[in-house]
Amino acid sequence: MNKKNNYQHLVGRDKKQIVYEMGQEFNFYPNNVWTYIIDNGWFGRKTVLLLFFKNEKVYEIKVKNFYGKIARLSED
Repeated sequence: MNKKNNYQHLVGRDKKQIVYEMGQEFNFYPNNVWTYIIDNGWFGRKTVLLLFFKNEKVYEIKVKNFYGKIARLSED
């Protein structure tokens, strides 16, 4: 099953609702891209949920796998 489908219900929610449901984590509140580590796998693999905000509401969701440190994330 696609992990992205597990989070589709977050589309359209505002930042306060996201913090209530997912927690603050290490997200800087004014940023338009927030990240949540949703899985730590073998060999340093991390599955990360990316939430993209427009007008303070989630408009897009991506789930990506990273290895090692998560250096920089963009809206690519």
